[in-house]
Amino acid sequence: MAQDVPRPGVSLIITPMADEHSEKEPTLVEKWISDQQQWQKTAMEYFDSMVKNDEFLVGLGNAMRGSLLAGKPYPGTDPTEEQVQAAGPIDDRIDEILHALHQIQGELADLKMTVQELESRAGKDSGRGEG
Repeated sequence: MAQDVPRPGVSLIITPMADEHSEKEPTLVEKWISDQQQWQKTAMEYFDSMVKNDEFLVGLGNAMRGSLLAGKPYPGTDPTEEQVQAAGPIDDRIDEILHALHQIQGELADLKMTVQELESRAGKDSGRGEG
């Protein structure tokens, strides 16, 4: 029995035994990383195919020239006479809607920051009560 007790200055190295189940099944993090890589691959394949599609490129070019609804050219481009006439008179309702949407977006951002601040304060207060 004296041989089972480690001697001073000698350390025992304990290694876990390999489990058949752990080698075959990836961990949750490994699965997530694999899924993310697959989504990235799928998205890149889609974008590559869209760049080769003429209809997509024409649509992208039209978007860069300006929105037909707003009648405003894309920054850095000059609309041709035909485009200006085809667009018709500029409708200010679109600008009003966009302005209202930006106001709502700002108010939602303020509300979100307020909620986060309240949550952080509630977390600090509960932390004080426990200690």
